[in-house]
Amino acid sequence: MTKTQTYTDLLRQRLTRINSGIFLSIILLFFISPNVFAKDISEKLKDSVVYLQVAYYGYEQYQPWKNVELSEGFAVGCAVDDNKVITIASSVANAAFLQARKADRNDYIPAKIVTLDYESNLALIELDSNSLGSDLLKPLKFNEKYVKGASLAFYWLSANGQMYNGRGFLDRVEVSGSSIFYSNTLTFVAAGISESTNLGQLYCLNDKPIGIASLSGKDKEADIVPAEVINRFLDDAKDGQYNGIAMKGFVTSTLIDPAMRKYLKIPNDIHDGVYVADVFTIGTGSDVLKQGDVLLAVDDFAISPYGRYQHKKFGSLLFDNLITAKTAGEEITFEVWRDGKRQRLEAKTKRFAAADMLVPWYEFDTQPEYAVIGGCIFQKMTKSYLTGRGDDWQGKVEPHLYNYLVNDAFKPTPQRTDIVLLSYCMPANINIGYHQLSQLVVDKINGMKIRDMSDIPAAIASKPESKFIVIEFEMDKPAIVLDRGQLEAAGNSISQIYGIGKLMNINK
Repeated sequence: MTKTQTYTDLLRQRLTRINSGIFLSIILLFFISPNVFAKDISEKLKDSVVYLQVAYYGYEQYQPWKNVELSEGFAVGCAVDDNKVITIASSVANAAFLQARKADRNDYIPAKIVTLDYESNLALIELDSNSLGSDLLKPLKFNEKYVKGASLAFYWLSANGQMYNGRGFLDRVEVSGSSIFYSNTLTFVAAGISESTNLGQLYCLNDKPIGIASLSGKDKEADIVPAEVINRFLDDAKDGQYNGIAMKGFVTSTLIDPAMRKYLKIPNDIHDGVYVADVFTIGTGSDVLKQGDVLLAVDDFAISPYGRYQHKKFGSLLFDNLITAKTAGEEITFEVWRDGKRQRLEAKTKRFAAADMLVPWYEFDTQPEYAVIGGCIFQKMTKSYLTGRGDDWQGKVEPHLYNYLVNDAFKPTPQRTDIVLLSYCMPANINIGYHQLSQLVVDKINGMKIRDMSDIPAAIASKPESKFIVIEFEMDKPAIVLDRGQLEAAGNSISQIYGIGKLMNINK
């Protein structure tokens, strides 16, 4: 036997042992871990998964009387009734037009939004019954099963009616949200996904639907709205009176510094608790908690110094889930350390709309509010308005405006429910000398305190005996003085020159 033959035989033996090991591993995976390879149930889902075609409208943030061009997109709808599907709310925000397609039909079915909850990031869509006819959908039942590490399959329907699927595995559970919305909700995270999903694709563990793909900016991972959140949403929407999820009305910080715990006079035998750093004027807990409280437990679940609690199924989770898992109006109990003793506080969970915020985090499905007075553009400050500056907007926003967003966004009061801005001044004879003024917070108009945008018409009309409209601002800025007698003519001229069809859009 030659040396070459010896090496060849040795290599063949090693490859045989390796291949045998791989074959044995595959056999073990099939018989020991049945969830390693997810079933393909594409055929079964042809009456349960639809393609949603969406046309979006919008407005320019700094010329809010102007529409942007309609854009198109799509989402995946998953049947929950014979003519209703569920998808993620972010995919149908600002929807001007909506229609659905089934796998076995070439035509589109008109559809409309029935229930929308941005904080849960879910939307219930109803397909037109007349167009659907007897070709009803096959509803899915979302299963609340969780198997860490289990193989997942996800499904979606394309515009041409073809069902596609992909693969991943169930990596972990988080309580998190997106940068667009405020609330942190229960979220499954899939890893090792074969392609990105963020449009409502259906995720299944074997043949059991467990959630739909949510908005996610993660790399090579997918966020999933799990069955627990979906089922709560559907139960709430069943009677047509949707209450929405409870939303947190306070901010906490970790409480791990021994010196801080000693300063708060927390006994050595109490190891739980987070520090209540700020309390809002809206949201759950805003009516019973105080800044400086130590939150020890919520509904008898102990809160660690890191702000986590032990969930019986998912293990350690952020305690926000104890609030956002509830429907607004349900009872909740806080246990706090206050004034040197334990106290138990009973409350009801609360919800608020983005429009209720002093600085709304988002503004969908509506035209931004504005008023054009003598060429001066007044607008309600929102996070959308600020992000209109483009990339790195945080570094471009004036500090006094950014302060309102960061520190006071959740603190409306009866005296102020909007931050009204002078956005800028359009060049016109009536406002010569003020063209350089912009991004100023309005304090008073004609001596009247401006609580919100709806105060502007009344303030402008006040003091009719005066020849002037006087607009005052916060901080040390000059007032704007406009000639009341020129106001109507200037408005007509500005409307014509700048193509402004309506000089005022105020909702309240």
